[in-house]
Amino acid sequence: MKIKLLFLLLVFSVFAFGQKMPSDYFEEAVKSFKEGQMDEALSGYLYIVENHPRNDLYPRALYNVAYIYFLQKEYKKSIDYYTLLMHGGQDEFEPLGGDIMSDPYANYRHRAADQISDCYYELQQYDSALYYLALSDTTYPYLSDCGNAYAENDIRTALRYANIYKRLGQPDKAIEKLLPEVFDSYLADNSKIISELDLLLPVKSKLLKKLDKAIEHVYQKTFTGEYCDYQRYCIQWLGVEIVFPQRLSYEDKYNKENVMKWMRESQFYMMVSRRK
Repeated sequence: MKIKLLFLLLVFSVFAFGQKMPSDYFEEAVKSFKEGQMDEALSGYLYIVENHPRNDLYPRALYNVAYIYFLQKEYKKSIDYYTLLMHGGQDEFEPLGGDIMSDPYANYRHRAADQISDCYYELQQYDSALYYLALSDTTYPYLSDCGNAYAENDIRTALRYANIYKRLGQPDKAIEKLLPEVFDSYLADNSKIISELDLLLPVKSKLLKKLDKAIEHVYQKTFTGEYCDYQRYCIQWLGVEIVFPQRLSYEDKYNKENVMKWMRESQFYMMVSRRK
């Protein structure tokens, strides 16, 4: 699950007597943020950033400073602090805590690049927004142990790309980024992908005929995974390779004939059928 809120679950429980510790400033800042006192929260996080760069809480505080500036629409300041975080040496696999559906890792560089993209988007500097989104997608990719989280991230990223390309007046590029996510993996809801394509696809282009032809020429391809190679069925449509996912419920039914059938039963196919 992609989070864009402050790391409210990252409070350290450090008991100290006497001198006020960085953890005290952090916890006070968390409390202030929850109460809507943004300036007080910012002050507490900035104290850690400016005075305790070697403390374990430093990267979390740095992220929070950048995010509060984002909320306050101080986008250039937000970019400056996210840039510090993106080039830091913090542990990307630092546990976040939370429940089983929460993001497991901090993903500091990924989140920083992603948020810088948001800042430039708000500043209407769409070329820069695209650059940093691509950076968060490739150089600093999202890290997780959860298939659902990866699927959600892929869909969200595709929609972000499409939105920026639309702003840049490049609808073909937007379509290209959305098409790989058209078949439902049952791991994340892709209905927004289908709706967005319904708005972007050209009319009177014999799309259904082209899609049927692509399905008739479905092919199997071997991919290299982290632990082993695996095979998936794919089609080529509008110049884009679209991989049909293998769901857990498919088991030994994942074969060419069934994949062709499932493709024609998909929400994507139904959407294209309505357009003809």
